[in-house]
Amino acid sequence: MKIRDRLLLAAERQFAEQGALDATLNQIRDAAGASVGALYHHFPDKADLYRQVWSNALADYQQHFWQAIGDSVDAESGVRAGVLEHLRWVTENQYRAKVLTSARPPGVRESESNREFLRNAARWWRTHAGYGIVRDLDFDLLYALWLGPAQQYSRMWLGGEIVTAPTEVAGVLADAAWQALRTPRTDDHGDHP
Repeated sequence: MKIRDRLLLAAERQFAEQGALDATLNQIRDAAGASVGALYHHFPDKADLYRQVWSNALADYQQHFWQAIGDSVDAESGVRAGVLEHLRWVTENQYRAKVLTSARPPGVRESESNREFLRNAARWWRTHAGYGIVRDLDFDLLYALWLGPAQQYSRMWLGGEIVTAPTEVAGVLADAAWQALRTPRTDDHGDHP
């Protein structure tokens, strides 16, 4: 493994376990088995290292999330797949997930890769909303309804407040997301033809 990759992995763990403020460059360098010169060759300061760790975690998450919904055959399977993948990813990538629940560094939201992911996800959603299968919502509200409960559950699990792994409640949270996002049918309100 290249030294830069070792530094990123060591930093990811230190930032996840101690937080970005308390993790030190010396701890990260020692954990990676890197020299001072190697660390500063790849990352000019801790803020840049944190930004790179955060960006890498986000890119990994987005790649898996997009693959899950992009491979879906319809809106319902896509909504459910997004929640299931979110919870699987958090369960299997706890350090990265903890990093992503920490403060977002400046510039990440505006990155081209993040904008592309958001454009693709919005386009996927608009296609299904155009058919009337799901509610036509502003993307921020859509995101909150789709992944908000799964994210909150994940935060609580990562913080040790609950012990049941996210993957064990994934079905319930996927059902809730689908119920919140699908277009209500007339029989949902007790109106019968």
